[in-house]
Amino acid sequence: MANKAKFIADFKGVCGGAEKWMAARIPAPTAKAAADDALRRFELLLPTLPDLGGTANRNQPFITMAGWLTALCQAMREKGMTAKDSGRLLYDLYAADWASVPSAKAQAMGAALFTPAAQESIKLWAETTQKRLLPGDWVVRYVAPDKTFDVGYDYLECGACKYFKAQGVAEVAPYYCLNDFLASRAQGTGLSRQHTIAQGDPLCDFRYKRGRHVTQDWNTETPKFKVG
Repeated sequence: MANKAKFIADFKGVCGGAEKWMAARIPAPTAKAAADDALRRFELLLPTLPDLGGTANRNQPFITMAGWLTALCQAMREKGMTAKDSGRLLYDLYAADWASVPSAKAQAMGAALFTPAAQESIKLWAETTQKRLLPGDWVVRYVAPDKTFDVGYDYLECGACKYFKAQGVAEVAPYYCLNDFLASRAQGTGLSRQHTIAQGDPLCDFRYKRGRHVTQDWNTETPKFKVG
């Protein structure tokens, strides 16, 4: 809450993009009303964002984004739109954000994932989460690399799924997961994932291989979803 002004300012920018996205699909006044409502809802949701230990937690940005999608989903639902609509909205905005990042910068960000230091950091992160000190956090299991991948870990608990369920929008969770493929494609980290907690699986299996083409995206994954 000490950073409330920054949280609100960041999401206000998201809502500007959301209004434009919706205005291309529904009447402009309805789009504006939904975007304004999402901003109001996010301000109310801020105190409900779980404590993940602050910026030291690598997943802090993702719980914040889960708050964004929750507010959007709730506001858009009031206007007759679906979880799929709000999921697609965030996916398209996220894709546009990555498209604006210079390729060299994105690739450098991705390369950092494959350093020995990063591997050790992931191991430590996984061990720390398994203590379950923060109920709203992710719980992670490190997976040693083999010839098919360079970096691997499994989510045994998903902080975003917990949050969506608590806020009554569990149906949006599978769409939220698709943003991982956008980031991986931009960064050249070669993510492959066959299971997600959001889809009812016991874990999310993240497997990264440097330089591998990311073949999964909205079009390949949403036909498998069991939600509307």
